[in-house]
Amino acid sequence: MRGTTLQTPTAGGLETRLPGNPQNAGVLENWTIDPVSGGWSSRVGYERFNPDTAAGWSPFGTTGPIYSLHVAQHLAQGARQMVIFESDGNLQLLYDIAGTTNLRTIQSGRHIPTVTEAGSWYTDIGDRTIVTNGVDRPVIVRPWPLGDTVELAASYTATVRPLGFGGPPAPVEPRRNEPMDPGTESQQTASGGRTALWCPFSPNVPGETAGVWGMGFPKGVSDDNQQSLFDWSVSFLTDTGSESPLSPVSTLTWTMPTTAKGFRAAIVLGIPTGPSGTVGRVLYRTRNYSDDYVYQGDNRLFEVGRVYNNVDDIFFDATLTSELVVPAPTVPTVGLPAPRARFSAFWSGVLWLDGGIEDAGTLYYSRPGRIEEFAADGYLRLGGQTAGGITAIFPHYACLVVFRENAIDVVTGDASAGFQSSTISTGVTCRAPHSVAAVPGLGLVFLALDGVYAVVGGLQGGSTFDVVKLTTAQRELIDRLTPDLHPKAVGAFSPVTREYHVYAAADGQDRPSLGLVLHVDLLETSLSPWSTRVGFPVGALATMYDGTFVFGHNTGYEAGANSEAGVFLMTGRRALGGTVTEQTFTYGNPPTSTYRSTWNDFGDAVAQKKVHYVTVWCLTTGSPSVTVRHLKDFSLTSVEERTYQAQPPDAADLPVFGTAQLGTATDYRKERLVPLRVSVAQQSCAWFAFEVQTTDDLVIVGHEIEYSFGGSRTIMGKRA
Repeated sequence: MRGTTLQTPTAGGLETRLPGNPQNAGVLENWTIDPVSGGWSSRVGYERFNPDTAAGWSPFGTTGPIYSLHVAQHLAQGARQMVIFESDGNLQLLYDIAGTTNLRTIQSGRHIPTVTEAGSWYTDIGDRTIVTNGVDRPVIVRPWPLGDTVELAASYTATVRPLGFGGPPAPVEPRRNEPMDPGTESQQTASGGRTALWCPFSPNVPGETAGVWGMGFPKGVSDDNQQSLFDWSVSFLTDTGSESPLSPVSTLTWTMPTTAKGFRAAIVLGIPTGPSGTVGRVLYRTRNYSDDYVYQGDNRLFEVGRVYNNVDDIFFDATLTSELVVPAPTVPTVGLPAPRARFSAFWSGVLWLDGGIEDAGTLYYSRPGRIEEFAADGYLRLGGQTAGGITAIFPHYACLVVFRENAIDVVTGDASAGFQSSTISTGVTCRAPHSVAAVPGLGLVFLALDGVYAVVGGLQGGSTFDVVKLTTAQRELIDRLTPDLHPKAVGAFSPVTREYHVYAAADGQDRPSLGLVLHVDLLETSLSPWSTRVGFPVGALATMYDGTFVFGHNTGYEAGANSEAGVFLMTGRRALGGTVTEQTFTYGNPPTSTYRSTWNDFGDAVAQKKVHYVTVWCLTTGSPSVTVRHLKDFSLTSVEERTYQAQPPDAADLPVFGTAQLGTATDYRKERLVPLRVSVAQQSCAWFAFEVQTTDDLVIVGHEIEYSFGGSRTIMGKRA
């Protein structure tokens, strides 16, 4: 008997609420969008980062769980692409040289996050990457250029150094002038750290430089009752163009001997060398601020000279007072104000750092263009005590989005006019910092305690911010995630697959175990845009230059020798990693892809229906094995189970790839749309669902359900 046909031309994504859209699925595991048909393709899996390795997991043979990972892009076209990750307390650099993958530990002894702590945070600025974790001092990683393999081995430890300055430099050591006969012994050096350097002032004294150099009184008065009083200070310059705080001042005073009429002094300064990353030093000096001179009491510092290296330890100061025109910063520079920063961002030309756990409501920002130089007043205290501490910061168009424990703030403004913060949403909890990702055309997507949200809009062109929930129909799935382990969640967006992935700990696991995939192209339809991934051991997640997802294994060598370890790529290879047996690598089994329709009441949950047929429309290239099940009335046991071949039911079998002969009438061509029609025998039901499961290459485009009303209705409820 022919009944009513419910047609679903395009199968939708995951929806767990009841009643649901009949086009959507109640279970959708390990599928991706087929770009040709828009259906669901089973072409998912993951493989080794270095597939050319003959055997083993080289160079990751002893790598434990990877809990943070970043792919830095330092040159166009992916020419300078590097992978940085953390495992076993080591910050490691994955570096390709002439096709050989090298793994180098660039810093060891780093903090290993606890089960409820997030991994390190990475921010790219030019050809540098800032790494913060909330415990260790932030560091700068700058690995290029490292040269060939020999040069790499000798220089890779110099690719990382602490961010910012631990404090001011040591003071300079000015050397006192020893009175001697300036006319005959002007270049002799006295013992005991003193010098006898003099500069001619009077034109009556022979010399081409007369009156050009020297310190003392402007008229060259020779009176040992008149005092010269000067201060000096020094600062370091780093390879980021940043200047350190000034050292404590060093003071030197002297009087001119009566025999030195017509001469000024030239002072020798012993100057300190700076830490790693220092490329120069800046010297500052006052004018003569003694009571005997016109600048009495004026001890302002002015730049007197620069040393563009970190080697020389002597500086000769004979600069005239009239040459001192560039003052020292009026607002002093301080050392790194957030040595325990957890998060960083580069926005509006400055580097932003949070204050860490102990100062979780404060943002610090550097001077413009100088990412290691922080002014004493360069901070922003966020309002709202109930909003909680900072949990992530992320640049977004013309503002900096600040995620907090119970709110979302935005920072606007600039360094010259000042920065301001305001709250755009309250009650939204983001405890998963590594789940935040920018999705073009949507906004900033992130995992909150009650679902996945997106910060949409902006502050330009009259637009405003809004926070939109993206998982209103997937609450059952969100409830499986462990709230205390949200900091372990990791997410990223691929512009190639147009997917946002987030992996989080679920069902009692202590590390990410369940993946939620947002298929962005479905957002503009009435279909659910979500699917799930299972069997992917993701501990940290990022994307390569070409958009391929790359992840760090969440178990690694912890599971024992020859276990999967290191970095992997999510590709179209239908395999879940692999195994190593006696130095022979074998790809793992393909993932099991499961599509279960939503529970369908066909518009009347009380009326009993009889389902006759289910037709699944598939794109197939040969003979994939497909298992079809059907269930009724929320039963956990399928009524019928049978395996079919995805071949045309009323035509000759398609040639199978790998067995067809090219150049014949049975050539392997391309996918063909095939109906897989299944008879259903389960008597009557109020609710119905069917399930398709395969480990082969298959694309599900849509489906049809043929049913009829039996005329009966659900009996009255059971009495207590």
